[in-house]
Amino acid sequence: MRRRILWTLGLLGGWAFVLAGCSGGSPETSAGGCGPGLTLCGAACIDTKNDDDHCGGCGEVCGLRSECVGGVCVDECPVGAIECANDCVSPGSDPQHCGGCGQSCGAQVCGAGVCSDVCPAGTVDCGGECPDLSADPLHCGSCDRGCEMGEACVNGKCACSEPFASCDGDCVDLGSNDDHCGTCDNECAGSSELCVAAECVCRAGLTRCGERCVDLARDPSHCGGCGNDCAGDVCGDGVCLDSCEGFPDQCGQSCTDTRLDPLHCGECGERCDADESCVDGECEG
Repeated sequence: MRRRILWTLGLLGGWAFVLAGCSGGSPETSAGGCGPGLTLCGAACIDTKNDDDHCGGCGEVCGLRSECVGGVCVDECPVGAIECANDCVSPGSDPQHCGGCGQSCGAQVCGAGVCSDVCPAGTVDCGGECPDLSADPLHCGSCDRGCEMGEACVNGKCACSEPFASCDGDCVDLGSNDDHCGTCDNECAGSSELCVAAECVCRAGLTRCGERCVDLARDPSHCGGCGNDCAGDVCGDGVCLDSCEGFPDQCGQSCTDTRLDPLHCGECGERCDADESCVDGECEG
């Protein structure tokens, strides 16, 4: 998924409160309105450690067969394989790409990245390819047994390779995976938290109060500050009020604008994912 969080300043002073705060910004919001670990790229807050269009920095785009992991474009091919003509190939054993893309062996076989008449010692014949079954990512342990993205062939077995770790049988990046953040099965709250640097952090505009990420401008239990309960009144612009008069919308005890509020986008209770923003009442990623 793309980590793009666009916060648009609306007519309500509450948006300015969320992004700037009365005393220089909320603890969970950095300069430019982006949350911790996020970078402002144009008008969007981006996690450059896992955004395919801004990998490691604004505008650094990964290719069609690669994915941004830890700020680096990682090829979808397993470790040790390379992409040639939109296919993952093993340059150590593929006779059409022996030692590199397009380096054909003709009628010869390929072993250890070199063309020869017969398979060299330490390799086996896999239909014209001569892989080392202990290390070849596309012939790992046996002919045609390929490893997956993020895996390497180690002693004839596919294993996750850094920065990936094995969780539930899949290789995942613990530094940015919302379902496995920091450790396997540590899931971030989908509409209010993102996994950044192996920790679940509040999305831009929200502040952590205890175990929850809240909107201090509109949360009646944390209105203007953690623990400030409006005791039955409504909350708008970080102030407890008798009513939401003057605000576009009211959702429960929150005075808001459903055109812009990602926790009430388009209608009350409609939450955008943490990597989406609310624009004209629609969640956009």
